[in-house]
Amino acid sequence: MGFDIGKPVYLLLILAVDVMLFLTTKNLRARAGGKKAVILAARFFTCFFLILALSELGIVWTVEETSTIFLLDASDSMAAYRKDVESFMKEALDLMKDKDKAAVISFGEEPVMESFLAQQPVFEQIGKIDGSKYTNIEKALNAAVSVLPESSRKRIVIITDGEENEGNSSNIAGVLKDKAVDLKVMKIQREKGNEVAAISLTAPQTLNLGEEFNISVNIKSNVNTLAKLTLFDGSQKAAEENIELTKGENRFVFKDIADTRGFKTYRAVVEADLDTEMRNNEASAFINVLDKPMILLLEDKEGEGNEIAKILDGAKTDYKRLSAKSAPSDLQSLAQYKTIILANVSAENLSDGFLKALEPYVRDLGGGLVATGGDDSFALGGYFKTSLEKVLPVNMELKGKKAIPDMSIFVVIDKSGSMASVSGGITKLDLAKEAAARVLDSLRDNDDIGVLAFDNAQYWVVQPQKPGDREALRSDIGTITQGGGTSILPALEEAVDKMKNQTSKIKHIILLTDGQAENTGYDKLLEEAKNVGITISTVAAGYDADIQLLEYIAQEAGGRFYVTDQYTNIPTIFAKETFMVARAYLNNREFAPRLVSMHSVLEGVAEGGMPNLMGYIASSPKDSARVILESDEGDPILTIWQYGLGKTVAWNSDMKGTWSKNYVNWDKNSVLWNNLINWTIENYSTEDLEISARIQGGYGEISAVQKNSNETIDTRAVITTPSLGKIEVDLNPEAPGRYKGSFRIDDTGAYIIKVTQSKYGEVQRAVNTGISVQYSPEYSMDANSHKLERLVIESGGKYIKDAKEVFEGTLAPVKGRVDLTSPLLLLALLAFLLDIAVRRLKLPMDKIVELFNGICSRVGKMKTGNVNKSEHPKSDEAMQQKPEKNIEEKKHSVEGKKEKQSKDKKKASTGTLNTEALLKRKRK
Repeated sequence: MGFDIGKPVYLLLILAVDVMLFLTTKNLRARAGGKKAVILAARFFTCFFLILALSELGIVWTVEETSTIFLLDASDSMAAYRKDVESFMKEALDLMKDKDKAAVISFGEEPVMESFLAQQPVFEQIGKIDGSKYTNIEKALNAAVSVLPESSRKRIVIITDGEENEGNSSNIAGVLKDKAVDLKVMKIQREKGNEVAAISLTAPQTLNLGEEFNISVNIKSNVNTLAKLTLFDGSQKAAEENIELTKGENRFVFKDIADTRGFKTYRAVVEADLDTEMRNNEASAFINVLDKPMILLLEDKEGEGNEIAKILDGAKTDYKRLSAKSAPSDLQSLAQYKTIILANVSAENLSDGFLKALEPYVRDLGGGLVATGGDDSFALGGYFKTSLEKVLPVNMELKGKKAIPDMSIFVVIDKSGSMASVSGGITKLDLAKEAAARVLDSLRDNDDIGVLAFDNAQYWVVQPQKPGDREALRSDIGTITQGGGTSILPALEEAVDKMKNQTSKIKHIILLTDGQAENTGYDKLLEEAKNVGITISTVAAGYDADIQLLEYIAQEAGGRFYVTDQYTNIPTIFAKETFMVARAYLNNREFAPRLVSMHSVLEGVAEGGMPNLMGYIASSPKDSARVILESDEGDPILTIWQYGLGKTVAWNSDMKGTWSKNYVNWDKNSVLWNNLINWTIENYSTEDLEISARIQGGYGEISAVQKNSNETIDTRAVITTPSLGKIEVDLNPEAPGRYKGSFRIDDTGAYIIKVTQSKYGEVQRAVNTGISVQYSPEYSMDANSHKLERLVIESGGKYIKDAKEVFEGTLAPVKGRVDLTSPLLLLALLAFLLDIAVRRLKLPMDKIVELFNGICSRVGKMKTGNVNKSEHPKSDEAMQQKPEKNIEEKKHSVEGKKEKQSKDKKKASTGTLNTEALLKRKRK
């Protein structure tokens, strides 16, 4: 143990302090000798302690403790060796010495602390980690270095296959060497069996419509084997070939024609007879086919889109006309269209894929949407709480003065054994429960709901009540389980009997079944329901149900009949029924549309007024939407707004001619619709902005370059993931006119990227691109460990083969140190306070100094053994002499006082003042 001075140069200040104190003594009073000594000592020690604090004085010693951090590679490439690593760890921990401490960190892409630094760390097995698709030894080492205490000898042990595919561990070599870290690496030699991997798929990034191009697939194999190579264009199979692979690299070429606009993703999948790792058998590429804008026209019933098609033909606009059931079901397919027009389309006829892709298509890609009305659209088309309602500028629920009267809706659900049939991994009963929950969501707080389940018998899952605690009611609906036969009549009688007691103005029952039941006995019940104002709608879940009976019930009870073999439509049908029963949505009467606000979509149209309409379907505008035309009752007829980057339009009348017959032959009708369609088509500038994207490790990097301007402008990227998620990234300027940003890659597949530049909130430029992501480099055939080897060499580390070598060898000595800066500053403060106290307070310094000197003298003599008898307070001689001495002292004292008093009286009597002594003191 000894002392350490961090900055010895500050000790030179002690000489300056000595000079300063010497000069200070001239200002101290000569008569205060003891006081002077104390002040000088206090000032000296104040400065002395401050100088020692500045010099960073500390106590040092040699540390005996050792800290060891174990880094365990938990990435996917090490999955087969996890048990071996855990065994190695347990054996190594058993060999720890008494003064050793250890911690355990597992890592893949990110480090995870398994066990904190302790003398007896607890470790059983490697925990599950996120990010196992990557190996980042650099981050793991940084975490280990941060955990190692400075006052300890240091050791890091890495157990890995060394196949680092993110980061660079050799960057930490210098840090490990500077900190004298003993690095040891237990390298796992992975055995690679027969392996085939798709290395790359290359295709042109940009093409023109109709252009021919080549697609090259590069496959690597370490064995001769037969295989099948399949090429996919999006989700469609484009080609398939049986191939023969030879050891090494194999290249195959496909030819194709760019026959569709927009983004296209190609995937190549290889399936080999001899292969051990299946996660590296796919490669992909991304291309953009350029052409004039294309519009998609969707219709439910044939002829619904005739008038719109005539307008598009007249404007020589490229468009594709499809039935709603044939609509594209993925974002890549939708991206080739600039705008989608729905001609009285019901949501139940649109696929789940279309509805899922619609929101990112509008919001992130800037796509347009125009929805026209009719008896199968908006609320009656099941748009409520779907992506259609999200992107459109109107709500399906009526509000304000159009509010619907109180309703009571009972849902009667067949729970027989046949309802356990599975469609797409979901049973019919599950969809029926979801449909009942959809009805619950559609009702207001002042409405009533009841849910009755039946098979051979029936019971109330939800007794008729207000939908107050919706979560609790939804949980109750979820408890329905299938089983038993099918008996409809008793269940329907129970529902009608309960409904008669309801006080609501609207009373409606929805019956769902997929089976056969009693064919007779319904007439009396249906007549009774009709007399008390109860309506009944029926839903046949599949064509095996008694369709004739269900249609008869609905007809006689004033309801509607539905039959579907697409069971996913059941919730949409129930939601539609909830709105249909209100009888407030369909408005079949003539009225003159009122102009609410002027907009460019009415340019060349509104002069002279608008023709009358014969009806519309009611809705309510959203808060930030802009109503252009409204009905005589204030309901929106033409509403527009911007949703994300896209623009959408709601036309609540139809375009078939039933409600809009005065518009079909109106000479300005084509102008109106061309205005609406052109407004939804993105028309941002793309010429002055160039963007590119690439994959770097586990991240996608986006670069943007302004061609004709160095002005700094707000630049953002919106990325749509393969799972249709949304990622927003700010692109930061890195040079004039150049921007860059990055985003995390979690999925394989196509990432569609849209970069926009905005000024004052208005989009100035917008450009699309994309990247196609294949498997993680963790599964690559070409993985290597050169980064790890460089780390070991540059840090002075070594490879080990078993747990016994972990604690072998001599570690560099480490000095422990306690910094004395704080205690020295405290002592300096105390000395400074003593200086102030002596100067400001009237202390008897002579007596304090005399007492202090006497104590010091006596202590010194006691240490040397020179205390004589005459000096000892308890000696006999001293005791005998003391009385005489005291008497003599008192005598002299009395005489001195008398003499002083006589002198004072003489001064007073003569009236003269002796100033000689006073003047002498002043001069001094």
